[in-house]
This record gives sequence, C-alpha cells and structure tokens, in this order.
Amino acid sequence: MKTSQSVLFLFASLIASSVADAQTLNWHSVENLPPDTRIWVKAQDQTYCYFERATDSELICQFRPKHSSSQKQNTDLVFSRADVREVRLASTDDYDDSKGPLDLILAVGGGGGWDFARQPNAFVGVKVGGPFSLDLQYDRIQGHSGFSTEGSAVIPLFRVPAYRPFATRKFVKLYAEPGVGYRAGDGTFGGYSSAKVLAILLTDTWSGDWLAPYVEFQRRFPFDSPLQGDNRFTFGVMLAVCKHCGIE
Repeated sequence: MKTSQSVLFLFASLIASSVADAQTLNWHSVENLPPDTRIWVKAQDQTYCYFERATDSELICQFRPKHSSSQKQNTDLVFSRADVREVRLASTDDYDDSKGPLDLILAVGGGGGWDFARQPNAFVGVKVGGPFSLDLQYDRIQGHSGFSTEGSAVIPLFRVPAYRPFATRKFVKLYAEPGVGYRAGDGTFGGYSSAKVLAILLTDTWSGDWLAPYVEFQRRFPFDSPLQGDNRFTFGVMLAVCKHCGIE
C-alpha cells in the first residue's frame, strides 16, 4: 500500500509540473499593444496574428501565413470583444510547433517484449488523450489473456535534430510518460506503475492532419512485486495534434 501511495504521489507531482501557466492579457493591455506585435487569440478558434488595433468592442489583427504554407496572402481578422476568451503575447519568430505538450493523441499500435522470466509477451491497444493519455490494451502474458487500463502524463523532452526556423525537415520528438495502471485477467500484475519513452516521427510542416509513426518503450512495475515486471515495445501510428497545429 505504501508503494502504491508513493507512486501515485509521484505521478500527481509530475502531472502538476508538466502544466505551464500562461498569463493572459487583459483588454486594457491589448488596447495598448504596439502595432505589429505577434499575439495568440483564443475565440471560437485559436489564431496567431499580428496586432493592428483594438477598441472597446473589437480586436483587429493580421494573419500572416507561414513560409511553408500553401496560403500566400495576408488576411485581416476582426474579433468581437465578446467572442475573445484570451489574448497572449507570442514569439516573433517562426514557431517550433513541437514545443510544449500535445493537444490531442489518437493512436493505435501493438508489439511485444519479455517479462522477468524472459518469457515473451504480446499486446495490441489504443491510446487517446493529449497532455495526459489513456491506454487500453489486450495482451498475452505467459499464455494468459488480460486487459489493462493505464493513465500517463505525456511530458515533452527534446527533438532530434534541433529546431531551425523556416526549415521543413523530418525530426523525432521524444516524450516521457510516467503513469499508473491496472491489469485484469489471468496471470500476474494487477496494479502497477509504468515508465515509458515515446518517440514520434514528424516534420516541421506538422499540421496534425496525418498519421505519424511512433515507437514506445515501456517498463512496468507491479505494486506487489516491482522487480517482476516486464519490458515492452510498441509500434504504431497516431494522429498527434500539437499545441499550435492547425492555428497558422
């Protein structure tokens, strides 16, 4: 029980530390922004644009497509003050879409590995979520069938190669996924803690509208016998929507 409580406390701490608080500008601050300031506006949709002016009733800014976008013309945007939920300052450089947590994950995958007795295991499942994900899996461990449910934080680490403004190249983004889960069915496990590393293949034209291949390595630690866990590799594809994808 103490082990379970310690793992849950660690998991909660990691989740809390992975959520960044972004300061929202009040309307008076928005009205006094210098023209051509790059801002992020959340209304019915989320949009990056360049501030032009604001009045008591509306916000006007200019949308400028990315260098890599098929859209070439700038567009003036007008937001009613009543529709604007948040306004934030944004970087003036071409933005690295791989920064920050994922907004949406929809994935399917399968794979296998080995347990503490060097016996092979196999599984298939789905992953849904965003900054926090839920895994649902069917597996076979030592000839026994079971189902597992697992919750994890999805914490961004780094990308290889590093970001370069206005480049359009492929890269691998790595995420850490500490989590807890429960396996029901024949065989071992029950409740367990989990440590995973997720690697997704993406490009700098990432728009969240295509299936990205991914690989995930996982080590599971049963609460009752942490040393008798298993190691697993997952291979699959996912719809991975980044924090800023689909906005510009």
